[in-house]
Amino acid sequence: MEITHLIIMFFVGVVAAAFGTLIGGSSIVTIPTLILLGLPPHTAIGTDRFGIIGVGISGWYKFHKKKLINYKIGFIVAIPVLFGTFLGANLVLQISESVLKYVIVATNIILVAFLLFNRGVGVEKRKTTIQKKEYVVGGALSFINGIYGGFYGAMAGTFSMYILIGWFRQTFIQSAATQKIGSIFMTVTAATVFALNDAVDYPLGLAMLAGCLVGSYLGAHYAERIGNVWVKRMFIVFIAVALAKMVISP
Repeated sequence: MEITHLIIMFFVGVVAAAFGTLIGGSSIVTIPTLILLGLPPHTAIGTDRFGIIGVGISGWYKFHKKKLINYKIGFIVAIPVLFGTFLGANLVLQISESVLKYVIVATNIILVAFLLFNRGVGVEKRKTTIQKKEYVVGGALSFINGIYGGFYGAMAGTFSMYILIGWFRQTFIQSAATQKIGSIFMTVTAATVFALNDAVDYPLGLAMLAGCLVGSYLGAHYAERIGNVWVKRMFIVFIAVALAKMVISP
């Protein structure tokens, strides 16, 4: 293992986590980097799941200190994610990548349009009482997101934020904070399954994890200074770029 590769993954982890802790999508940067450094796809995904644990732990610690995490909603989302992730990480991929890609693209186009045409969503604090059926729908969607997060993971955090903003009426910063509980559940579960199948490169994974710890802490630290409006703008720009990349890539 070249020391250069470890240094690269540390700094990639810092940058990816600093933005990813606020808007999700760290794995869109880290998985391709791991493959570029020579890891097979499955090992790259497993190593990514291991490294991304740092985003959840560090972000949770900082957001917890800021009292921005809604633990009731966090666990309602996280528990279905746990079971979904276990299922997803054990799946023999029967869904073709091309079909999955277009489902993700179509879903994000609809959800981004919803955010664009509802300016207050994710920005203004809403005190409307959440109904039981909304908890059920949010939990079911989290289970589905967990399955996806288990066998791939890129944009799983982003989909978690959609759920928290749309169904649980949180702001972008609140959703970034609350989502950390589910993130820890998802990444630890997936990383364990991949590790048991010898699909984790520990030197690169540890370098990435260290970088993610630093980056996620910085992102969470500056979250409130950046504010919900700018986080929402960054979120939409990130989704647009990610979707363009998915459509253009063969």
